[in-house]
Amino acid sequence: MKTEFLLLGHGSRRQEANQGLIEVAHKVSRILGEEVTPVFMDHDKPSLPDGVLEKIQEGAKKIIIMPLFLFRGMHVTVDIHEEIREIKEQYPDVEILFANELGADDVIAQLASLRIKEALGA
Repeated sequence: MKTEFLLLGHGSRRQEANQGLIEVAHKVSRILGEEVTPVFMDHDKPSLPDGVLEKIQEGAKKIIIMPLFLFRGMHVTVDIHEEIREIKEQYPDVEILFANELGADDVIAQLASLRIKEALGA
């Protein structure tokens, strides 16, 4: 069964902000040893539905979407599911799963602490 991975970011009108998601997707690809495709909610391409459809057309039978969002806001709980609802209905043989958002994880707290220390010049 062919599995594909999508890393979902919000997207920005500022291209340099969108580049960050692309860089993270490349880093995750290296860590997993699997291709990870960046997709966007807004302001850049590919969109989430376009990314999902592309992977289905390439033969994916399982798609894992990792929302690169900190917490369970509206995008994570409602919007991303609505964006692909019709696709799931159209392709019931394709399993589409969602990884958890980043959340209040210790690693996030460590990174925030590091950034604060950097700002202090420590």
